[in-house]
Amino acid sequence: MQLQSTVLPIIIITLFMAALLFYVNRKLTAFDPLSKPTGVVLLMIMYAQTIDNMVKSKTNEKVAKYLTPYIMTVAAYIFLSNIAGLFSLETPTSNLSVTLVLAAITCVLIEVYSAKERGSKDYIKSWFEPFAPFVILNVMSKFSTLLSLSLRLFGNILSGGILMSVIYQMLAAISNKIPFIGNFNIVGVAIAPVLHFYFDLFSGVMQAFIFITLSISFISKELPNK
Repeated sequence: MQLQSTVLPIIIITLFMAALLFYVNRKLTAFDPLSKPTGVVLLMIMYAQTIDNMVKSKTNEKVAKYLTPYIMTVAAYIFLSNIAGLFSLETPTSNLSVTLVLAAITCVLIEVYSAKERGSKDYIKSWFEPFAPFVILNVMSKFSTLLSLSLRLFGNILSGGILMSVIYQMLAAISNKIPFIGNFNIVGVAIAPVLHFYFDLFSGVMQAFIFITLSISFISKELPNK
């Protein structure tokens, strides 16, 4: 059985994240809370505070206590996956299976927090609101959230990769017209880094931000006090 081309990048990114978390944990454990944070510790504090403030602004302290670690982890994973192309790896988030799993986790959390905040009786009742026959539409609404989150991330990353492939071919064709260059894509070497900055780095950050923002918003919508 032939494995998908994104399997190896998924393993590499997962192992890298595990090693990174281990390293950061050691730094935080050894950090003196009375001293001024610097380096990795400072970056992690800023990152955690930024995500925590985002979650709290949409939910509440109780939800943020448990939701923030997930949002931090998924944001880091999506970002690393999105920029994998910079390191000559296939982009995991250009695989619909990966984005479906990420979206499915968010959808499960939406239902978990909705049930916890509403209580089991009100949660079950919400599936049949405003009238019992609407249960079909409510179920479809849950699936639409799953599809919306997964397809948006998948489509944007995949389209970026396709565009870069087309641009490389176009730049190679232009290079071939330059005398004495031969098959060397000199135009691509000059222009591609700028394009990679947008399609891989900037777009990677934006797609990770959009995913976590939507995840927080969908969870917030299920909370009765928001």
